[in-house]
Amino acid sequence: MSEERLSVLGCGRWGGFLLWYGSRCGMQVTGWEPPDSVSFEELRSSRCNRFLSLPDDVKLTTDLAETVDAELIAVAVPAQNYRSLASILGSHDLSRTDLVLCMKGLEAGTGNRLSEITLQEDMNIRSISAWVGPGHPQQLVRGVPSCMLIASNDTEAAERVASRFGSQLVRLYRSRDLSGCETGAAAKNVIGIASGILDGLRLTGLKGALMARAPQEIARLVSAMGGDWRSVYGLSHLGDYEATLFSGFSRNRAFGQALAEGGTVEGLAEGVETSRAMMELGRDLGVELPITDAVRMIIDGELDAAGAIEMLFGRPEREEFPESF
Repeated sequence: MSEERLSVLGCGRWGGFLLWYGSRCGMQVTGWEPPDSVSFEELRSSRCNRFLSLPDDVKLTTDLAETVDAELIAVAVPAQNYRSLASILGSHDLSRTDLVLCMKGLEAGTGNRLSEITLQEDMNIRSISAWVGPGHPQQLVRGVPSCMLIASNDTEAAERVASRFGSQLVRLYRSRDLSGCETGAAAKNVIGIASGILDGLRLTGLKGALMARAPQEIARLVSAMGGDWRSVYGLSHLGDYEATLFSGFSRNRAFGQALAEGGTVEGLAEGVETSRAMMELGRDLGVELPITDAVRMIIDGELDAAGAIEMLFGRPEREEFPESF
């Protein structure tokens, strides 16, 4: 029996790990980036990035047609770039392919989840799953294990994908709540920015309050979007807080700290555009999102970081656990 084929679309920090990990799991792995990607050309030349060296059997290509005949396609492009890629994939027959969305974000301007974009672009695929939860490639390639989550509305697909990618390094749980897990996973990046802002203001004592209040805020949004609010308290959101709110590897936390300190940070922080999408969703759905709104106002320059904290502290007092969100 031939090896199962895995294509990884997007070979940045997380995509690079998937190339390494897919080979480790015994799959025939192909990685893709568009021809104009400078970092991908460096990866093709050196066969390594800052975190890992690719196994010799991993193939790298700029021809998308070489990736579509695979049993598994893992997508790890920036969330805001996904629609354009999905529209191209929609022209291919992927009816034997399980699509696994491995990035976290909501589309700016629409608030769409990534699985919704997949359906809107009429992709003919076997199944859609989202791979979410805590995991930094810097730690995983050193053998530090993690627990993560495969979410899909298709129970059999979730079992299939989890069994293929699960190992002693990555223990994979499953969820049927794709909507709630996608939203929670995207939202945790916004809370990561808020955490970094607290670091920048030297107010780390407020992180406990942030960890207590943020899940309730996100649970309100998840519920309004048709998801199960309980997913927010699982691996897709709260379970990812250590890796996002405290870790030195978290780009969203680093972005928030730089924002408060007046500096800059290298690399993509997905929470920036997701915060805008969440703010607009909150207004459209009538959901109160004070932490998200404060983060967005700081990013937009409407308030400085200290002023945003003062605004949050000036909100009316309320019960910690009201009867409804």
